[in-house]
Amino acid sequence: MNKQLQNLYKNWSQVLKMFDAQTFKDTFLPWHGHLYRTAYRLLNSQTDAEDTVQDVFVKLWNMRENLSRIKNLQAYATTMTRNLCLDRMRSPGYRKWNSDAAGSLKYEWADDVEQADLQDELKIVMHLVDQLPQKQREIFRMRHYNELSMEEIKQITGLSPVNIRVHLSRAQKKVRELYEKINGYESR
Repeated sequence: MNKQLQNLYKNWSQVLKMFDAQTFKDTFLPWHGHLYRTAYRLLNSQTDAEDTVQDVFVKLWNMRENLSRIKNLQAYATTMTRNLCLDRMRSPGYRKWNSDAAGSLKYEWADDVEQADLQDELKIVMHLVDQLPQKQREIFRMRHYNELSMEEIKQITGLSPVNIRVHLSRAQKKVRELYEKINGYESR
């Protein structure tokens, strides 16, 4: 029973500490740089990153009574920062950045999704290449998979450069048509 009272007192004292402004500052302000870099990486704007970090600190201050329940406060603050950034980016008013900045901005989570999409597309293209006639399939693979030059393909196949280009052109056209058909581009 004594152990339970000690744990209860410890938890209660932690809750009381969270009410203290100095303890709050000592806990969260050292993470300002980390939170700012997280926000800046997502928003690509100094002022928006600063505003987001300030919003995070205000939210944390407003919920300071409940912070003792959170085991990893830095991870919690980082997640809160990321979520506020994502909310800000989704808001209609945030579309103020120019196309160059938007084009150069890459998000970690978007990179993962983009990578998965590229892998899926590559699998589809490889499957479509497997459906080509044998000679077109061989030449396509030599050129695009093995990155052989036209001269190297000529030496391997014994075909003239004109024939190689014809087979390659037909193969590329067929793969493109099949790919567009699969993705519904014909109806557009």
